[in-house]
Amino acid sequence: MAISNFHLNKWFLDFIGDKGEAMIFYAAKLTWNGFSAHYASWIQYDSENGVKISSHFRNVIIPKKKEKLISWHDDKFKVSGQWESVAKPLQARIYDADHGFLDWNCFQPASKVKLNIGDKVVKGNGYVEQLILTAPPWHIPMNDLRWGRFHSLGNTIVWIELRAEKQQQWIWLNGEKITNCSIEDNCLSSDERAFSLKLDRGVVIESEKKIHQVVHKLLRYLPGFNKLMPSKFLMAKNHKWLSKGEFQKNGDPVINGMAIHEWVDFNVQDQ
Repeated sequence: MAISNFHLNKWFLDFIGDKGEAMIFYAAKLTWNGFSAHYASWIQYDSENGVKISSHFRNVIIPKKKEKLISWHDDKFKVSGQWESVAKPLQARIYDADHGFLDWNCFQPASKVKLNIGDKVVKGNGYVEQLILTAPPWHIPMNDLRWGRFHSLGNTIVWIELRAEKQQQWIWLNGEKITNCSIEDNCLSSDERAFSLKLDRGVVIESEKKIHQVVHKLLRYLPGFNKLMPSKFLMAKNHKWLSKGEFQKNGDPVINGMAIHEWVDFNVQDQ
């Protein structure tokens, strides 16, 4: 079946507080073959209550950007927040073909965040990115996808890696793009730039077949959508972590910070 009019606008906003609590928000709109669907998700973690995930598909608000401020609210979640940038934005075209592209816009590699949750106000640091995808994502060559962001006092790292027959990387250290980095789930390192980032993967935020779960719920809005996807894509397993990070450069003392990062394994087949 031919693909037409595929367009995904997907936002990712996160928050990490001083006590190690974390939140991730997704807000997205998908248009395909004249149908459209909205999606919002809220992942919460704290040491007392563990991980809680909520989602819905109605009345989803897309974040608004004005200069260094990004604001977003969700009436169903009773959450509103502001992300104020403290680092220069990053941008990359991750995929480009005749049938579409994937643009990654990291508006805020690091930000100050203020969230209103019900009658409670919390403050911390965060991160915001937007994906614009006009090609079906299962057309992008990838067996493994790794993504992450790390922030400490004075240091910010953002990374993306696609592994297939060829390996593609996009890594920025304090706003400077670097190459030839070793990226694994528990460590990033570069001999050329003499730095390493150790990640403890202390909190498992997600470990599930997330694409399958979300697509199953979207079918009421996008009938037949799942039939287009190869099993390799539909049954991919997503692993997402909240990690304490230890960053070291040029043999200087270790600097501690926090990271949110993930590995999407497209090698898993439905058994």
